[in-house]
Amino acid sequence: AALLTFLLAQSAALAVPCSSATSQRTMPAWMVKVGSDSSPGDLLGQDFGPYRLVRRLGVGGMAQTFEAIRQGPSGFSQRVCLKLVLPYFREDKTFVELFEREAKLAARLRHSNIVGVIDFGNIDGTLYMALELVDGVDLQVLLDAQDRKRLPDDHVLLIGRELARALEHAHDPPPGSGESSASAIIHRDISPSNVMISRHGEVMLTDFGVAKAVTDTWGKQSNVKGKIPYMSPEHLMGEALD
Repeated sequence: AALLTFLLAQSAALAVPCSSATSQRTMPAWMVKVGSDSSPGDLLGQDFGPYRLVRRLGVGGMAQTFEAIRQGPSGFSQRVCLKLVLPYFREDKTFVELFEREAKLAARLRHSNIVGVIDFGNIDGTLYMALELVDGVDLQVLLDAQDRKRLPDDHVLLIGRELARALEHAHDPPPGSGESSASAIIHRDISPSNVMISRHGEVMLTDFGVAKAVTDTWGKQSNVKGKIPYMSPEHLMGEALD
């Protein structure tokens, strides 16, 4: 309750991807098209497969996100965060494989502290991922609103505990279809922008885009992914993570 009251007092007009707040972020013109001649404003109110785009939430280096309504028979509807790959990357085989891998890894995780994957696919050449829509803000937005970018100690402890629960689940996930056991999933990008906090005080980890399923071939991994300020020494050195 204390975290919720604190959050509501601090989060007015704040915005984050995969949340229901409105984004103020801008993007280069070459990034904004879902089709060959559509701007973000043009897309709002339009249908993308079973989804109707309601509001643009933000953009990352390789995908943009929208609040969307998933429509179904008999008046069924569901609000989701729809992640669409930017046109520039659709022909990039390496990126397409990375995006597909993110969806497959994240879909194995079902936990109250992890943003869930609802759907994944390709519509008219556009890769997409539908995620649980979090009604709140990300931790970076919340930190930016604080004096000296610091949260009270009790809130830090609560967030840390909830993230530990999310990581525990990811490190010991349920097996996928046809698997007798599952490899641990290492997130590799635990940073404030990937920690969502809902208006009800829920703490949720998102964006498994640079995650790795730990296997016996870990040592063959030659590149380091993630945000340098938040990496552990062994991560920076390309050593095995646990």
